[in-house]
Amino acid sequence: MALLPLRLFLGVTFIYAGVQKLSDPGFLHKGAPTYIGTQLHGFANGTPGGFLLRALAIPHPTLAGVGVAITEIAVGILVTAGLLTRPAAAVGLALNFILFLTNSWHAHPYFLGSDIVFVFGWLPFVIAGAQGQPSLDMELVRRARPSRRGADLEPGLVTRRVLLRQALVGAGAATLGIAGIAYAVKGSYSGGGTASLAASRPRRTRTAATSRHHAHRSHATHKKPAHLPSGAVRLGPSNAVQPGKAATYRDPADGRPDIVIRDGSGQLTAMSAVCTHAGCEVSYQSGQLYCPCHGSVFSARTGAVQQGPASQPLPIKHVTESGGEIYAVPS
Repeated sequence: MALLPLRLFLGVTFIYAGVQKLSDPGFLHKGAPTYIGTQLHGFANGTPGGFLLRALAIPHPTLAGVGVAITEIAVGILVTAGLLTRPAAAVGLALNFILFLTNSWHAHPYFLGSDIVFVFGWLPFVIAGAQGQPSLDMELVRRARPSRRGADLEPGLVTRRVLLRQALVGAGAATLGIAGIAYAVKGSYSGGGTASLAASRPRRTRTAATSRHHAHRSHATHKKPAHLPSGAVRLGPSNAVQPGKAATYRDPADGRPDIVIRDGSGQLTAMSAVCTHAGCEVSYQSGQLYCPCHGSVFSARTGAVQQGPASQPLPIKHVTESGGEIYAVPS
C-alpha cells in the first residue's frame, strides 16, 4: 500500500502529459514554439537515442506526437485504475527511458532531468504490478480464485473474463474520449512562426569599369564590399525580418543555429538559438524566446533567462545590415 501514492501520481501525471500535448494549439503547428517537429529535432541532436527519433519519429512528426500523447493517456488510465498494471508500467518505463536518452540526455547533473526519476518510479510496478493495492488487477485475481477451486462465484459477480473485457473497453473509450476533448478544446494557433534564412557569401558589387572588364573574361573575382567586417556572410534581405519578427540561420563560425530578432524600433539583435539547458532549439514569440523541450524562456533583447530550468543566458551573436541585406559576422 505504501506504493499506492506513487502509482496514482504516475498515472495522473501521464494523463495530464497527454492532455497537455493535444490541447496545445502549437503542438502540431509548424513554426510554433512548442511544435513537436522542433522538439524531436532538439531531442535527437547529439543524443544516444537520437537514431530512434530520426528513424521513426522525425519523418512523421504529427503521427509521432499524437501517438505519444494517446499512449500517455492510455498508460495513465490503466495505471490509475490498476488494470494490466505491469504491461502498462513497462510501456511507461520504456517511454521515459527513451526520453532520458534523448530529451534529458544533456541535462547536467543528471538528476535535474526528470525522465530518469520516472524510469525508477515505474520500476516497482513493472516488477510487482499493483499487488496489495486497490486495483482492478486485484479484483480480477479475486474473481479468478473461485473457478480454480471449483466453487461458484458470489451472487451478482461477473466472471473474470467478462470483467477484463468490460474494463478494457472502458479504458479504451476513456482514452479516446479524453484525447478527443483535449484536441477539441485546443483552439487554433494564433502566434507567428520563426522564419529561416539561408546564409551565403556576399554578392560582388560591380562598377561600370568592372562590368566592361567582365565582358572580356569568363568570370571575375568575387569581392566582399569593403565596408563589411571580415568573414561576413549574407543571410538575406532586410525585409525578410519585419519588426516584431525573428528568423533563424546557421552561424558562419560553427554552423550551429542562431536567431536574429528585429524589435519594434527596427533594431536587430542576434543570439544563439541553442537552449543552454539541454541543447534544444529555441523559437521566438511575443518578444520572448521559448525552448520547446523543457519550457525555458529567454529575453529576446539580452538572452537572459526569464524562466528555468535553464540557468545560463543565450550567447549574443553579431549581425549587421548593409544595402538592404542582413549579414552575420563570425564571433
